[in-house]
Amino acid sequence: MQHNKIIPDGYNILVVLPAPMGDAVLAAPALRYLRAGLPQAKITFLTNPTVLEILDGADWADDRIVLDKKKHGLMAAAKILRERKFDAVVLMTNSFRSAMLVYLADIKNRIGYHRDGRGWLLTCPVPVFSLLGRFAPISMIDYYQFLIDRAIEHIDQHVQPNESMQSAQNQNSVLQLFAGERVEIDELFKRWHLSDEDRPVIMVPGGAFGPSKCWPAERFAQVADKLTDDGYRVIISCAPDEVERDIARRIVTAAKNNIFSLADEKLSLSGLKELIRRCCLMVANDTGPCHIAAAFDVPLITLFGPTDPRWTATGYENEIRLRVDVDCGPCQQKTCSGDHRCLTEIRVDDVYNAAKKLLTSGDKKHRRPLPTCAKDAMPETYYSPFAESFEPLPDGNGLVHKNYTKLLRQNNLLTIEDVFASREGEHLTKPGLGTRERIRLKLTDDTGQKVVLYLKRYGSHSITALLKRRLIRRSRAAAAVFDFAAGLNLAEKGVPVARPIAYGQQSNWLGEKRSFVIFEELPNADALERLLPRLPEQQKQYKLLQDKNEIVRQIARLVRRLHESGFYHRDLYLSHIFLCRDRYDNERLCLIDLQRVFRPLMYSQRWRVKDLAQFYFSARDYFNETDMTNFFKAYFQSDVLSSEKILLIRAVHRKANRIARHDIKRRQKQVP
Repeated sequence: MQHNKIIPDGYNILVVLPAPMGDAVLAAPALRYLRAGLPQAKITFLTNPTVLEILDGADWADDRIVLDKKKHGLMAAAKILRERKFDAVVLMTNSFRSAMLVYLADIKNRIGYHRDGRGWLLTCPVPVFSLLGRFAPISMIDYYQFLIDRAIEHIDQHVQPNESMQSAQNQNSVLQLFAGERVEIDELFKRWHLSDEDRPVIMVPGGAFGPSKCWPAERFAQVADKLTDDGYRVIISCAPDEVERDIARRIVTAAKNNIFSLADEKLSLSGLKELIRRCCLMVANDTGPCHIAAAFDVPLITLFGPTDPRWTATGYENEIRLRVDVDCGPCQQKTCSGDHRCLTEIRVDDVYNAAKKLLTSGDKKHRRPLPTCAKDAMPETYYSPFAESFEPLPDGNGLVHKNYTKLLRQNNLLTIEDVFASREGEHLTKPGLGTRERIRLKLTDDTGQKVVLYLKRYGSHSITALLKRRLIRRSRAAAAVFDFAAGLNLAEKGVPVARPIAYGQQSNWLGEKRSFVIFEELPNADALERLLPRLPEQQKQYKLLQDKNEIVRQIARLVRRLHESGFYHRDLYLSHIFLCRDRYDNERLCLIDLQRVFRPLMYSQRWRVKDLAQFYFSARDYFNETDMTNFFKAYFQSDVLSSEKILLIRAVHRKANRIARHDIKRRQKQVP
């Protein structure tokens, strides 16, 4: 299709690039798309010297402005930009300062994410994907791409996809950089008596984020020794600061074999790019050079500690991401206040075995996709939530799991309009649904595999219901957002739930207009409410049902884990506790119907009593008093119940009795 030109040739666009080196590399696909989408515009990058050198060689801009915050104050920088008379600016940075800068520069069209209190400084504030007070965990590649999509729509509302745009879109997650200073590395290799045939491996043991990101230096040394024994030559990279140089020197000292270090070398960023490009493997903490390796298709091992790996997910098939799930992470703290288990529990053999897998995987063109995490799933769940990647829906009204995008598109379920127009699936009805619809969808992917999903559609709500939600939840978010966010939050805390697939919402001035959420069906699962009445026959299906005491302990463990995470279900009946069996025949209890799950700011004891009373009420027909006593002992992890705990149990009994009386009245009203 041809580009339907509406903006004039030479339309002057400023793009403020993200400052961290790694973020700039992750922004590359979006910058490539912007150039393809607005070929007639004059695009200027505003950046710092580091990012300028990293992106050197790219033809995505016509001009570049380099400003250093240490040399240029806010007003001086605004004056420089004002003199260039830009027609529009795209802020790929998130800071309030950058928005104030372009506001003072008097740029007419100011496009950027509406966050950090800067929305009033923008003429086109783009909503961020927020899930109840937290940013949705999407890759920075998709984060920047969504912003650029909105920017192109705002700048040129009549833009039509052209071949360049479609080509850029097809490779929108492919990182791209251009070769650096070859002569500099030729001279370095000559001094070190190295060549490309020596199979150099580069290690990056530092990180600008802080010490919490750093795997122990002595372990890097041990991996370096193992690789050197295998015939590889190891190079230790570091930033030009004393902290990282000291780490590099400690590794060289601890290593038994001879390894090379950049600690005492003066290497430019352009030279670092070329050095990484020539290596056959990189082993690194979660830091900027990882994305340079991915851009040059260098096999990569990334060690994750306190940071969320979903933010930097690239889909790079020659990367192995190693991380360990700990109850305190990912904390996003620069300095660990605990025992640093998130990184110290990654063993030397974990890294070395991953290195061997990558180094022996053969020709790059014929490599198979490699695992992204050290473990296939968290111990408590049947999938690993930190390996899941989401991207914006095409209409921008929600998020979708990347592995399910194609499936939902094939079945016309990828926009909120299509979801509400769909008449497919089995409608599941029960009393009290109101404006909510529950639909079981049996879909087939392009490999012929059957996939079962559960769709919930929420229609419009009364003003009273919306105001009540605002009062209790302190949020204008749609019902589906609460369901989806709870699924993410609980899975991250190790509470077993179904895999969240997608959500979408439309709002009006009061709040929710309509919304939907999709979850994957739990594997081989059924509700305890249906299993326990048929216990003898179901014991053949599930091993857990063969031991009543173990069922009680597992339920107590599930509820305790939920409450220890700070969340409360508020609808914790046996009908919402499912027993499932995964592909490895591991059985576990999972929670469903998460729309009411929340984390209270106060009065958490009240919600604890309510959850326990709901379970107690629904379980009375299947568990006797001895079973319930064992439940509370397992829940409190104590064989002796203190007076304080006994008082709480009595409160649970009283609440359960009130629920029972209310249930009798409800049933009487239903009798004709």
